[in-house]
Amino acid sequence: MKNKPITYQPDVLRLVKFVLDKSEKRESFSVTEASRDIELNGIGDYRIAEILREVCLEPNGPESKFRLTDPVDNRWSMQGRWSLNSEAFFGYLSYLSNISAEHANRNAKAAVWIAIATLVVTTGLGILSICLG
Repeated sequence: MKNKPITYQPDVLRLVKFVLDKSEKRESFSVTEASRDIELNGIGDYRIAEILREVCLEPNGPESKFRLTDPVDNRWSMQGRWSLNSEAFFGYLSYLSNISAEHANRNAKAAVWIAIATLVVTTGLGILSICLG
């Protein structure tokens, strides 16, 4: 079996997946906790806070997004119930749709090559049977 190559995923994509996973489980998390998670390895607090501000709804009511992503007074350690805004959510669904379409395209290409090979073999056998017959 072939090993799947490790592909690079942008920080935003990794964080969107993380937020969706936590939201599905109804788990709160802080910027600090997110930066320590193995799935988000290498993304720093500032970058996580920046992305959360862009892709999420207000986690704990009005103005809470800014409070929970502000590095002042150690607010990064405060938990919030983060969830994606509609633009980020539907963008992620579009991404998944594109991935699915790429897989379908690869399968279709393989099916075309198999059909061509079958046509060549069938034609060759038909010509051979006419010549021998």
